[in-house]
Amino acid sequence: MNKRGARPRADRAGALAGVLLAFFTQPARAQSADELLARLDRAAASFTGAKADIRRAIYTAAIRETDLESGAILVRRSSPGQVEFRIDITGDNAYSLVVGAKQAEYYHPMINEVEVYDLRRYRDLAQTLMALGFGMSGRDIQANYAISNVRRDTTSGQPATAMDLAPKSQELVDRLHLQRVELWISDASLAPAQEKVYFRDGDTWTINYSNVQMNIKIPASALELPKNARREKRN
Repeated sequence: MNKRGARPRADRAGALAGVLLAFFTQPARAQSADELLARLDRAAASFTGAKADIRRAIYTAAIRETDLESGAILVRRSSPGQVEFRIDITGDNAYSLVVGAKQAEYYHPMINEVEVYDLRRYRDLAQTLMALGFGMSGRDIQANYAISNVRRDTTSGQPATAMDLAPKSQELVDRLHLQRVELWISDASLAPAQEKVYFRDGDTWTINYSNVQMNIKIPASALELPKNARREKRN
């Protein structure tokens, strides 16, 4: 009896192992666009701020060269529907960029100078591009971009949902020569993991985010540039 009973048990064990192996190695179903946008809506409602390390590869098609820069980004929810940013790039060509509701400030630490740009005419334009992924609701993404090719992918070792975004704003297209954006949203944190921005002239930006911390408190003072810096208005 032991010998006769051993084989069926072995067969069942083998079949079970096969089922489990098939289950765990099946690629997970990609979220639909509606599912992802609904999750982003819920996340945006409670978003307060974020910080991350950032790496950007800037490809210039005319000379076929790629420049790399890295640093950190802070994102702060200043009011409903409004976010502010600070990007600090380190290295030989270090700079800081602060984008608020009314103006953008570009700081050159080597000469202690801040270039100030009035954004009031382009506030919505700046928010549409700069807020992409951080605290931006699914409704806002859908309002500003045509969404296609939603797919499951992995970037920087983390499962993500990727999608292609074509800007609906003609102003965004005309002023920035923006063609389209590929956006990867982390399945775990719903934070952007990677963006690839395509411009009409063939230039691209590939932006990777790591060590992302979501829904943290960012004080307004964290976005302040040195008060003793010389300021020059550019528009």
